[in-house]
Amino acid sequence: MLIQLAALQSALATRLATVEHPASPTGRLLTAKELAAEVRYSLDTIYDMARTGRIPVAARKGRAVRFDLQAVRRALAQ
Repeated sequence: MLIQLAALQSALATRLATVEHPASPTGRLLTAKELAAEVRYSLDTIYDMARTGRIPVAARKGRAVRFDLQAVRRALAQ
């Protein structure tokens, strides 16, 4: 049962990483780690800004969150 759960979680994470988002110009959503590298903020800062609403979260499934890079850049520019 535990092995099946781990396999399901892995499949979900893979799916979320490759899901196309119609509102995203690139069609790809970034993980918090990828976003942190793109905008050169720490991972903790990314999570804090998402939690407080400073940057938009494009998709959320359980604990997994994904971000649209262009939407985040627009929010940070304000």
